[in-house]
Amino acid sequence: MLLLQHMNGLALNKMLPFHAPLVSLSDFLGSPLQPAYGQPHQTKLHAAPHKLQVCAAAVQEKRRASQSGKRKRNRLFIQSDGKEHLGSALERQPNRPFPGPPSGEGPPLRILPVGGLGEIGMNCMLVGVYDRYILIDAGLMFPDFSDLGMNKILPDTTFIAEWRDKIEAVVITHGHEDHIGALPWVIPALDPNTPIYGGAFTMQLVRRRLQEFNLFNEQRFHTFKIRDTFQAGPFEIQPLRVTHSIPDCCGLILRSEHGTIVHTGDWKIEEDPVDGQQFDRTVFEGIGKEGATLFMSDSTNVLSPGRTVSEASVEQRIMQRVMGHQGKGRVIATQFASNIHRLAAVKKAADAANRRLCFVGMSLNTYLEAAHNVGMAPFDPRELIAVTDLEAHNPNEVMIVTTGSQAEPRAQLCLASREASLNLKLSPTDLLLYSAKIIPGNDTKVMSMMNNVSALGVEIAMGASEGLHTSGHAYRDELEEVMKLVKPQHFLPVHGEYAFLTAHAQLAQDIGVRNTSVIRNGQMIGVHHRRNGNVVSTTGASVKGMQLLGEVKLRMLYNDGNKGTGSDEEMGIEERQQLAVEGIVVAAVDVVRGVAAGGPPQDPSSSSANVSSAAKPSQLRAQIRVTTRAMWIDNGRLLEVLHKVSDAAVKRLPGDASLVAVERAVADAIRRGCKDFNQRRPDVIVIAHEMDPREGAAARASLLRRKTAQGIKQAQNQQNQRQHQQKQQQQQQQQQLHQQRQQQQEEQLAGSSGDQAVEDSTPQPPSPKKRGRPRKSESTSDSDGAIVTGSDQAGTTGDAPAKRKGRPPKSASRQKSSPGQLSEASAEMLQQRTAANPRETAIIGDDAAYD
Repeated sequence: MLLLQHMNGLALNKMLPFHAPLVSLSDFLGSPLQPAYGQPHQTKLHAAPHKLQVCAAAVQEKRRASQSGKRKRNRLFIQSDGKEHLGSALERQPNRPFPGPPSGEGPPLRILPVGGLGEIGMNCMLVGVYDRYILIDAGLMFPDFSDLGMNKILPDTTFIAEWRDKIEAVVITHGHEDHIGALPWVIPALDPNTPIYGGAFTMQLVRRRLQEFNLFNEQRFHTFKIRDTFQAGPFEIQPLRVTHSIPDCCGLILRSEHGTIVHTGDWKIEEDPVDGQQFDRTVFEGIGKEGATLFMSDSTNVLSPGRTVSEASVEQRIMQRVMGHQGKGRVIATQFASNIHRLAAVKKAADAANRRLCFVGMSLNTYLEAAHNVGMAPFDPRELIAVTDLEAHNPNEVMIVTTGSQAEPRAQLCLASREASLNLKLSPTDLLLYSAKIIPGNDTKVMSMMNNVSALGVEIAMGASEGLHTSGHAYRDELEEVMKLVKPQHFLPVHGEYAFLTAHAQLAQDIGVRNTSVIRNGQMIGVHHRRNGNVVSTTGASVKGMQLLGEVKLRMLYNDGNKGTGSDEEMGIEERQQLAVEGIVVAAVDVVRGVAAGGPPQDPSSSSANVSSAAKPSQLRAQIRVTTRAMWIDNGRLLEVLHKVSDAAVKRLPGDASLVAVERAVADAIRRGCKDFNQRRPDVIVIAHEMDPREGAAARASLLRRKTAQGIKQAQNQQNQRQHQQKQQQQQQQQQLHQQRQQQQEEQLAGSSGDQAVEDSTPQPPSPKKRGRPRKSESTSDSDGAIVTGSDQAGTTGDAPAKRKGRPPKSASRQKSSPGQLSEASAEMLQQRTAANPRETAIIGDDAAYD
């Protein structure tokens, strides 16, 4: 105390602001302090103002509760501001239309499961008439061992958000997590005015859960009573009582002008319920007489023959075990926190053995408090002893109920098995009653926890032979009984694995229900009401069975227990599995540049470095650090191999290689090295950076110049290639044109050869002498000089032609021919003339034609 006074007077006055309020140390400790040295005093401590407000309020509440005898309320942990926990839960997915026929067409009654069909948990279903729907339940599913790091699996709320305008109400059947756990993600996906309906106890749990996420709105939430009808969306809904492992569980009767749908929720037939709420056979019989168009029933235990064990039988077994441990030490029971009926049995056993009950685990207090608020608690929470007072009681007078039946890592029993719990310390004199069922997927974790408990010397009672637990889901005989009571026209099994659904449909057919179907999440099914077994009453068409109206691709969303929510790709489920199985390799690469071949790195600012680099080509070196996780390294030999292959990969790169190229080359080398060493494919992360930033800048400049030069050269090559292609195309066009003209000339000459022969054999009168430039007497060729003929002046006598005036003849390009004969020019001459005179038509003079 003197030390605290000294700190208050000296050190804390210097460290904290002067206006920080003072709080009594006794207020922090919860009990008055004993005066030091016989002198009464009150020690004061500085504290942060916002923390002191919370502490002061808690102290005042504790004092008021102790003075008035009221119980202490359970703390509320705020997990979100209403939006920050959503992640990508509301993002719209493209190209995903709502399934089903056009509006107003097809069967009127429609079912579209969003979750719960083909799996245990995540119950969420759309039920509607044409395009008007209600949502029944909004549950989550607990992940298995393969969903590493995940805490919850949610239905596809992106689909619900996209089609929120079709959903007019939400109805909750009971308060288990697989029916209400997804509400913090479903409620923001709905229209802000969409009402939510539930029973009194269920609504207490919903209220608390949504308050943790700042989503509770008193005006949207409505409490219904069993058998009282209310209107929700297109249905008139009547809840009916069914028994389950949680209070206030109900089924639903959905009536409309197009038919009646019965949805059981989770149920069993409890002949002697602890709370006195009997399974309502009367309503089911009435529905059978009224006529049910569609019946949907829980399929969880369809493979279990017989009937479920009564909760009263479990109560007797617990009583026997507790009484048999009298005088031997404490009795510790673990169970599902929501099973209020089991808590009643435990309380009766504790009272019979004169033991006081203590809860170790916050969720137990949460459910008991909710039940007490609506008058469904089996005992007053004020009868519990506080955890802090546990050590002060005689072990033979205490019975503890704790959480952790599924070996949740942070649950109290799991922590106690590792000797890590601050509230529960196990001892060899304890008796542990395992009053729960191991959920499939948790087997390994639960058995590991129980092994740890057994190693501490604790006696354990668990297993079917002990009779300490009974299921809350109906067995096969119970399913058959209710099916016969309802006598539905159509049957759709829900809630369970696909094999369970198929077996339940077969059971219905064996009983006599002809129209059954098994669907998966995302498949919409339509139903008509029938006047008899074959004829549809509303449309006049004869339709047998149920119709599959459409299908939409749904996905599951994952939550990591905090604010991370997204798809399996976004949450990296596959990457987590790869890291767990294959391991990870991380390499840090310090790139060293400016290294001459065969020499050490030099200062780029020195002249010697410039001379050396000019004389010898630059090389790339690196200092590499490699580390691995979750991999077998064979006493470090794997690290040596990875260093070697990484260094070799860097040396093969050019001296101006970018950091990205270095990272890619090293990563590829490490992957190959791991595969060759132990056939593993780990995730590889390589981070490269420059040892000398100046060298890095110079390398980037050199790389830019080299890429620029390569780009220019590549552009020039492309341009040359284009020019060469154009030249080839021109030559091909010229050759084609030449061939066409030659073919035309041959056709013309072939047609005129007969006329020319007749003209040459007939005597011609002498031509009158003309003035001026003499006309070209011989037949001239076309523009390319392909064909020449004999001279007209030679006539038929064969005399030499007279010398003409004007432009001299092109003797080099023409060949003489005998009278009346044709001569063809050579190909070389034709190409020369074509190149020299590319005209297509001849030039016409006054009295002569020129080529």
